[in-house]
Amino acid sequence: MNTQRLAQLRISPLHIQQGLFASLALLVTLVATQQFQHWDQHREATRLQQQPVHSALYTRVSAPLGHETALSFTPVDGQVAPNQLPQPQTWVF
Repeated sequence: MNTQRLAQLRISPLHIQQGLFASLALLVTLVATQQFQHWDQHREATRLQQQPVHSALYTRVSAPLGHETALSFTPVDGQVAPNQLPQPQTWVF
């Protein structure tokens, strides 16, 4: 029964060989692409590790703190001193 169905489809050994070759070519292409991406990511990571950190990019920010500046701050409503906070319950066994 199976040979009759194959004969009706008219699939020759050449078609099977061409299909297998196309599958192999696709598989090799996918593996080569994955290897190239892995190599490229490794090369990029190595390049980033070798770059020196430039301290010139970071600048110091400072402002003069005068008496009038310190007094200009307004207190926050509802501010509680640390000693007035409720103590959390602790369990001792």
